[in-house]
Amino acid sequence: PNEPQGSYLAVVNRSGDQPALIIRVDLATRTVFVRPVATNVPQGRSLELWYIGSGLSPKSMGLIDKTERNIPLPESAPIEKANFAVSVEPPGGSPSGAPTGPIVYSGQLFKE
Repeated sequence: PNEPQGSYLAVVNRSGDQPALIIRVDLATRTVFVRPVATNVPQGRSLELWYIGSGLSPKSMGLIDKTERNIPLPESAPIEKANFAVSVEPPGGSPSGAPTGPIVYSGQLFKE
């Protein structure tokens, strides 16, 4: 009953650069719309998107390429003070289920 309503937005980038991703979370449908803007995938590596709820371990949202897409929001994912981050991973993504490479982009959600 006290769950936030509406939509949230995160601009995910490195400081001072053009945004790498624009992420919009629609709480009504519990979907995350991911729009790549200026992501750079290192040769022979993959970029993996992570949802990080306040005080929680990162949850993989899948690999990032140049394609826009909708992804389901993780079950029971808290929105307040949530972040998204992108790590550089081996081809196909993290072998451990947690980020293994450096975080190259990150951003916090804010209410639209």
